[in-house]
Formats: sequence, C-alpha cells, structure tokens
Amino acid sequence: MKIGILTFHHVDNYGATLQACALWTFLNSQGYDVEIIDYRPLKIAWMYFRPLLPIKRVNSINESKKIRINQKSLINISKYWKMRRFLHSHVKLSHKRFYDKKGLKYYHDKYDVVICGSDQIWCIDSFRGYNSSFFLDFVSNKTTRKISYAASFGNTTKLGPYQKEIYTLINQFQTILVRDSNTLEIIANECNKKAIKVLDPTFLIKYDTLKNSPKITNKYLLLYVQADIQPEEEEFIKFLAEEQNLTIVSVGRDEPLAEINLETASPKEWIGLHSEASYIVTNTFHGTVFSIIFQKPFTVFLPSDKSNKVRDLLNDFGLTNRIFSEKSKSELFSEEIFDINYESVSISLESKIMESKKHLIEAILQGETDTKINVKSKQE
Repeated sequence: MKIGILTFHHVDNYGATLQACALWTFLNSQGYDVEIIDYRPLKIAWMYFRPLLPIKRVNSINESKKIRINQKSLINISKYWKMRRFLHSHVKLSHKRFYDKKGLKYYHDKYDVVICGSDQIWCIDSFRGYNSSFFLDFVSNKTTRKISYAASFGNTTKLGPYQKEIYTLINQFQTILVRDSNTLEIIANECNKKAIKVLDPTFLIKYDTLKNSPKITNKYLLLYVQADIQPEEEEFIKFLAEEQNLTIVSVGRDEPLAEINLETASPKEWIGLHSEASYIVTNTFHGTVFSIIFQKPFTVFLPSDKSNKVRDLLNDFGLTNRIFSEKSKSELFSEEIFDINYESVSISLESKIMESKKHLIEAILQGETDTKINVKSKQE
C-alpha cells in the first residue's frame, strides 16, 4: 500500500519537522510504502526563506535606510541546513516538488491513501491563510482514501466564508482524526462530520536513535520559547534557576537571560537537550509534548495563540497546574512545582498511544476485507 503524507515539513521549526518525521517513521515501521508529498506553497516557502537572505527590507521614511544587513543570516542558514539535513536523512520525500496547487494534481492518483496532518494545517487565521490543498482537494475519494491524522484548526474557531467549501471537502474524507477538542467541535458543528481526537504523532515513536546528548556538564534549566518572555515570566525563570542552582540554556532562540544560547541546534540536539534537562520552561506545544515524553518537571507560559492546543493537551493528562501563574513562584518553596505524578500520566499516555495507533491503522485499512488490525510493536 502506497501512502502520501501532506503536512508542514519544510518549515524552519523543530515541532513541525519532528511531527512530520514521527508520522512517517511510525507508518514506515508498519511496513507501508510511505512518503511525504513535497509541497511547499510559495507564500509559506518565502516566509521561511526570507530570514536566510543577507539583506532585509525594513519600514523607514528614509529611502536610504530601507535596506539593512541581516545580522542573523548566517545563524538562520545554519539552523535551516541542519533541519533539512535531518529531514532528508530520516524520511522519504516525494520525487517531485511543487510550489503551487496546480502541480499537486500530479499526485491525484499516485497513492492508495493520502493523509493530511499533523500540525495546524487547517488554521485559516494564520499568515498562511486558507489553502484547499491541505483539505486534499487534489485527490479523488473514489480512487484514493482520504484521511487526516492529528490535523488541527489551531486558534481558528469559525470557518466564516470558507465554511461551505471546507464542509464539502471534509465530507469527502473516509476518516477524520484530529489533535484537539477545538478542531473536534468545528468538524462536528460546522462540517456535520464525526471526528476522533488522537495524539500528536511525536508521541507515537521512541527517540533513542534520534537524539544527541548535550555537551553541558552542569544541571540546566532548558528554555524553549518562540515568543517574547514577559517580565514576571523572566523573574520566575531566574528565581527557579537560582534556587535549584541550574544553568539557563536557551535552544532555538537567543535569550539575554540564558547563560548558554544554542540558536542553531539540530533536531537531534534539540531532542537531547529536552531528554537531559533538569527543568523545562516553554511556551510552545511541542516543548510541552517533549516535556511529557521525557517525564520532566516543566512550566508552560501560555500565549493566546497557542492556548487552545496547549491547554487541551495538559487537560488530557491532568497537568493544567503546569501553566504559569503568579502562585507558581510561592509553590517553589515546597517544591510542589517539581512534583509530577508521571506514574499516573504514563498509564494514561500509553493507553492513548495505543488508541491513536489503532485509529490510524484502521483508517488506512478501512474498506479492506478480512484484514486484521495489528499495530506492530516496533518503533524506530
């Protein structure tokens, strides 16, 4: 059986890269001929390519000052190159690459199954806007099984003017597996379709062979953030590090309060840093995911654009107390902030992992006769 995956795989983002790798790795471990469809919408590709350029345009009244040197160019190129090298080393990409929707039609009959997801591929309120390709409009459900896995509308809550078109496309799917409750509700309320909530694909595999141990001798607090840290959050980080004698290490971003900045860490180094941290502070979904995977004490700063998916994930495992609040600082004195009952979390997580795998395999094999659903235990 030949399977194509359509997702955000080409972006300069650890979470997006690792979710694409994880979904491909799991399906490959099940014996499928699977590849990621190398579709890079020009608008998105340009957004991630622009930071690599040595010069940049800025808003200025003075014409002579509208172009400046991009001092981050070499750093961004190094990070981008490591991300691409990791992806090409660990997944199979389709032999053709397309930057527009028209080109995607080449794949209208090349796969038995096409899976869209994971990630916020259905978020129509981001800079990416609405793109019907991510609702698989380029394949026919008469010849190809259409399913989604852990697809998300992100912070979108209403489909607005796109509701009718999305309704039609969603109702051509054989199975819809989504990542969060918000997406579940949109599918039910605006598309009149049943969906099932599953785990992000990064939960489906093991990382023993996908991580590089950090060359840091001291115990450290890992900081993985994608938005500016607020003053009260910075105070919390400093207080925690001082109380526990932890070195502050920032990954993927230069943070002034960090003693070690690893802006250009590879995905393997990023995973290794999470696996050996003494404490993790993040404001990202996948930073939260890997804190749980590696059973780390952690705190989440909850930005408004990620509140739906992060809160939903934490609620599923009874970990909403990991969300930062002013009282978190006082809790440090009793060390409650380090006390996470991972025995209970692990029981719930293992059950959800098996359910998610089962739903995915059943979706792939739906319609096959006399097929026994058997999720292989092998994990790459």
